[in-house]
Amino acid sequence: MRNNWLKFALIAFFITVGWTLIEHFFGYNTTNHQVGQHTRLLTAYVYYSFVVYAIWRERKEQDNTLTFADGMKTGARLAIVYSLLAAIWFAFYAEVMNPQYGPSLIAFEREKLEALKVSPERMAAKMKEVEMVSGGSVTSYLLLALFMFLSAFFPTIIASFLLKRKAKSTT
Repeated sequence: MRNNWLKFALIAFFITVGWTLIEHFFGYNTTNHQVGQHTRLLTAYVYYSFVVYAIWRERKEQDNTLTFADGMKTGARLAIVYSLLAAIWFAFYAEVMNPQYGPSLIAFEREKLEALKVSPERMAAKMKEVEMVSGGSVTSYLLLALFMFLSAFFPTIIASFLLKRKAKSTT
């Protein structure tokens, strides 16, 4: 199957949806952000793992050969599909399924900063950042998609470099 990147993007997306629902059930996205701030990272690791795995599968399906460019294309295609789907899912989740996600996360972050007794300037800057990322605006979801897409480039570059292999010459 030459569209492994699509298959793995969809699998990673459905794992993200499932994990988000599990987190919701346990309150990690509403009443227990103390735990949720850590559990939310799991889907990022799954996503990055699928980027690497898709590149490896691409090499396997090309008779164990892979150019750096082929690896980059596979990783970028997976990243764009996953990033767009995940941003749409998170928008739906935060705006429809759990409209208290944004406000409860902002309150949690504010309480953390107050406990650390940060300066008012630092508090304002950090809260502006949290509201921009979690505030529920179209811009915040576009930035989320962009960040998820760009964050996949590090594992894509590494996997493409490490997994590249030239075809054996038959002379």
